[in-house]
Order: sequence, then structure tokens, then C-alpha cells
Amino acid sequence: MDKLGEHFPDELLERSVFVEGGAFLKKKHQFRTEPPKPRLFFILNKKPKTDNRIITVHATTKIESRKKVRAAEVLVEIGPGDYDQIRENSIVDCESHITWHKTTLKKEIKSRNIMPLDVVPVVLLERLRRAIGFSKTLASIDKRLIIPEDE
Repeated sequence: MDKLGEHFPDELLERSVFVEGGAFLKKKHQFRTEPPKPRLFFILNKKPKTDNRIITVHATTKIESRKKVRAAEVLVEIGPGDYDQIRENSIVDCESHITWHKTTLKKEIKSRNIMPLDVVPVVLLERLRRAIGFSKTLASIDKRLIIPEDE
């Protein structure tokens, strides 16, 4: 059986990832203390098609451990009713954001380690953006990619 997206042109996959409200599955992503495994990432940029730095957050099912170490305003709880790609109750810790160079993500797409997912519903995207606005670790220059100064 063919893998999903294996025969799609890279450009089509990129257009599906680099959209406002874009999301992707990274097949193997390793955090320091955990083994590599599939991870779901949400793109927060207002204009990811033209931005060279892409700001993402990811979902985890470790809800209680995140609540113990983070302020409530940077956490967003989500479940299957919030986004179809979520299969169980999860949390997004917006202090644990990742800033990617677009070229890095393009290489991951080319190697098929990243596959696009459905666009995030506007309501969920706004909740994530509001929470990242409270982040103390995201640089102001990167916040402007997500929350324009006129808002």
C-alpha cells in the first residue's frame, strides 16, 4: 500500500502546510527526554506562505504534567470535538513553541517526514494565538508573525 502523499509533488504538499491555520504530522520528532514518535504541530503564523520563520506549537496527551509547570493562560486544552485530527483529549503548551526555518520544514516535506493535515478551525486557531500572546519565551519579533501589532 502506498504511503499517503508519497506521489504528490512537493509543491502541493508545501501549499497544504504553509497556510494560515496549517497543521502537519511530523512522523518522527524527538524531544530531549522522549523517544522519537509522531507529533502533531499547529502553525500559528498569519502569513506562513511568505514568512521564513514558522512558529508552531504541538499537542500532547500529558495534560496534568503540563498544568503542573505552566500558567493556565499559555495552555489550551483540546479534544476530538475541537479538531478532527485529535483522537483523545490533549493540551497545547504555548510556552513550548518551536520556531522553524521554512527551508528546514521544506526538507522534511521532501523527505516525507511531514504530512499536511486539515486546516485548524478558526475558533481553535484564535485560542492558540491568544495563549501564545501570553508566552514569556517567544520573542516579540516572532509574536508579530502571529499577532500583528495593530491587534
